[in-house]
Amino acid sequence: MRRTAIAVMLTTALVGLWHGPASAQPGASVAGKWDVTIRMPDKSVSEQWTVQQKGKVVTGTAKAERELPVTGSIDGAFLRVTVTDGKQEYKVRATVDGDAMDGSITYGPGKEYLWHAKRPKK
Repeated sequence: MRRTAIAVMLTTALVGLWHGPASAQPGASVAGKWDVTIRMPDKSVSEQWTVQQKGKVVTGTAKAERELPVTGSIDGAFLRVTVTDGKQEYKVRATVDGDAMDGSITYGPGKEYLWHAKRPKK
């Protein structure tokens, strides 16, 4: 039993060294312009996002009726950003797949909506 536990620990350590930590994966490229749609029960809201990226750090603006700052990070294909409107914060969690992102936006308890972004064709 003890030998099995040691073998499992050594195998896990070697696999970790071989593949490196999961967070070492390069982030997807999200820099550029995005057409964003937020689906709410009674309507859809459209926004245009302009995103800058330096490594894992993501910044930018979300523009609908006015421009709001976007800050956060990308880890592999997982985008996590916050859009700030005064004291209100909107949390976006999405998965990047090339020129599309799908996820959700949350604010306040129980307020979570589908969030989709697509890079416009050039």
